[in-house]
Parts: sequence; structure tokens; C-alpha cells
Amino acid sequence: MNPYVPPEWRQGPHLQALYREFRAKTTGQHSPALQRLINWLRSEPMQGKLALLCSVPHQEWLLVRMNGRGLPISHLGERYRDIDAAECAIFRRRVRDRLGYTILDA
Repeated sequence: MNPYVPPEWRQGPHLQALYREFRAKTTGQHSPALQRLINWLRSEPMQGKLALLCSVPHQEWLLVRMNGRGLPISHLGERYRDIDAAECAIFRRRVRDRLGYTILDA
């Protein structure tokens, strides 16, 4: 684990609370604690980064992985009809990949 990760991010209940806040409002202004986590989760290098690809405008989004500049993206097989559900899925996956904690979608 990265030693620069704040200790509260290593605590499941704290991450669950931040996820509940994110799920309530996936875009726009967030609390300072949630915004700090979002910024850190999104700071990955481009190669290997998770992203959403809009396959049908305003109707369908695909979860994809970036493979580096000039390389094709990898489709991960997940489709979403709701942009908020897609944003929540990518948030949960990033937390799992970077912090090793599985957020419960409850």
C-alpha cells in the first residue's frame, strides 16, 4: 500500500460513507474529503486507466481500460444505461484496485 495514502482511506466504514455521498451526487461539488479521494483515484497514469465510453449518446456507456497513447481501448464487458450507475461502478472498481477495499453497493 502506498505510504502516502491517508489512514482514513484504509478504513472500510469511512470509504463506505464517502461512496454513499458520491452515489447521492456523482457530479458537481463534493465535500473536501470526497473530492480529495476522487482526485487521487483519477490520477492514475493513462495506460491501464479505467474510463467510460459513451456508445449510444445519452443512453449507453461501456466500461473500458485505456492501453496507452495510440493504442486501442479494451472493453471490459460492462454496459450501463444510466450514467450515474456507470460512475458509481467505476468509483467502486478504482477503490478496489487502488486501495484493496471492496465497496458494498447498498
